Amino acid sequence: MAKDPVNKSEESSDAGTREEARHLAEEAVEEMKRGNKEEAQFVLEEARDLDKKAVDEVLKDQKKNPR
Repeated sequence: MAKDPVNKSEESSDAGTREEARHLAEEAVEEMKRGNKEEAQFVLEEARDLDKKAVDEVLKDQKKNPR
């Protein structure tokens, strides 16, 4: 069964949103390492608004493999 083009567009949008959330979460981790806790918290909130699951994955990975 072929997918509706609208659904494919939504998937692309979701992938882009997920990637942006991951990027912001990684940025927040870096801010935390630099001691910028308020900035890190702000960026994490923005990321969670985009995709909470993606942020949780980044934080989980960070705990497993601190750099």
